[in-house]
Amino acid sequence: MDLKKKVDQLLQELKLGKFSKVISDTEKLLKKNQDKGYLFNICGLAHQRLNNIETSINYFNKAITLEPKNLGHKNNLANSFISQCRYKEAEDIFKKILALDSGNTPALVNYARLKNILLDFKKSINLYENALKLIKNDLGIWLNLGSVYQSIGEFSKANNIFDNILKVKPNFVPAHVSISKVNDYNENKSNLSLMLNLNKNNNLGKKAKSDLEFAIGKAYDDQKNYELSIKYFESANKKRKELVNYNFKSDDKLFKSIKDYFQNFEFNNTKKNKNSEKIIFIVGLPRSGTTLLEQILSAHNQVFGAGELDFLRQIINENFVQDDKLLPQKINEFRKSNNNLVNDKYFSYLKNLNNDSIVTIDKGPQNFIWIGFIKLFFNNVKVIHSKRNMKDTFLSNYKNNFASTDMDWTYDPSEIIKYFNSYYDQMNFWKKICGDFIYDVDYESIVNKNESEIRKLLNFCELDWDENCLKHHQSKETIIKTVSAYQARKPIYKTSINSNKHYMQSLEKYFKQLDYK
Repeated sequence: MDLKKKVDQLLQELKLGKFSKVISDTEKLLKKNQDKGYLFNICGLAHQRLNNIETSINYFNKAITLEPKNLGHKNNLANSFISQCRYKEAEDIFKKILALDSGNTPALVNYARLKNILLDFKKSINLYENALKLIKNDLGIWLNLGSVYQSIGEFSKANNIFDNILKVKPNFVPAHVSISKVNDYNENKSNLSLMLNLNKNNNLGKKAKSDLEFAIGKAYDDQKNYELSIKYFESANKKRKELVNYNFKSDDKLFKSIKDYFQNFEFNNTKKNKNSEKIIFIVGLPRSGTTLLEQILSAHNQVFGAGELDFLRQIINENFVQDDKLLPQKINEFRKSNNNLVNDKYFSYLKNLNNDSIVTIDKGPQNFIWIGFIKLFFNNVKVIHSKRNMKDTFLSNYKNNFASTDMDWTYDPSEIIKYFNSYYDQMNFWKKICGDFIYDVDYESIVNKNESEIRKLLNFCELDWDENCLKHHQSKETIIKTVSAYQARKPIYKTSINSNKHYMQSLEKYFKQLDYK
């Protein structure tokens, strides 16, 4: 087989997700073709898909060195920089590409994605629209544009885009999924019948089937047809479970190593530096009310809700974690040094965001894992812990289709139980050693005693009273990129309290295994 045919085969395998095979086969070809930049690029793409980001960067740089005029290699390098939160470097590359070729669609789309990450939605929309001028019928770009409008609460515009996509391609599953996220099906949204018919198509892949069944389950849940909704949720989760590679042992190993390190830790000599910007970390289990708390606080005239940032985890994993365990020696070395790596890098990332508020909210629920690091490395921070009835939280995680691989534990009820119980143990540990550093907020209390609980919350955050916090759902400044985007823009409602009762028959056997009810 000649080289061209082998490259075509590699590209096909790349599309099919056979990333390890692509790497192995490409490495064999590179032994005799060290001058072929495109081979290094293919290998870089495979490593990128496997989240071997640093390795992918090395391959892309080799590809660029050999083929400096190839803008595709540079675009791929920028995407790897985005994965490492190296936003300035990525943006510089996109600007250079577009200066040379203003109609470079991949660069326009990826730059738009970056601007979306950086919360510069006006620019993101503009870039997507420019890309669509070049390729009007690209449904993926239309979908991304609709998602931006969804994030900023422009649901009517988002719906129009998603509906128009279905007019072009009625069987386009991502559009159906997007519609399900921004609509209540008790209003009998017409695409439910389309989804049901589409779900009968045996040619759909397992991922598409799973996505579709989550959306159908959500529709029936809206209609209070709980018998049918659980049927689809169970089927969707089973399919997704087969596609992910989650192993609780990895998380458990990390949790235990954190506890071992901080068990007898003295925070008197904490590592702080000159950064004085005020940060509010909102932590807790996913679907425990963290988005609602962010919405309430970010309605305050001094507060900016930045959404679910990945900065903290990225920095800690890059520097202090290896093989799912903390590296105590590395942490101790940084504590003794004159610099504060976590603090400095975190704020350098934060400066990339489109924000000039006095206080910034970092709503990363799973930052509960890193509370010890937050206390150790940051000066002016508050940690708010969102709590919710564990049965309701369990159900909400089980019902939702998450984009992030961090949520791969949600597709198996047994894994959810393990994760929940470890979270409960971890939070008890942090409260024991960090004390008043953590402020607990009950979701149910916020919902039932709205104003009094908000006043207590603002007091803890050392913020003056702001009436806007009671009207958080009306704020057009708040950004929500999570599955809560539609729900969180409604006035506070109580229907989600004790929602687990509708699914008790199916899920009770799991509820009984929760350490904390």
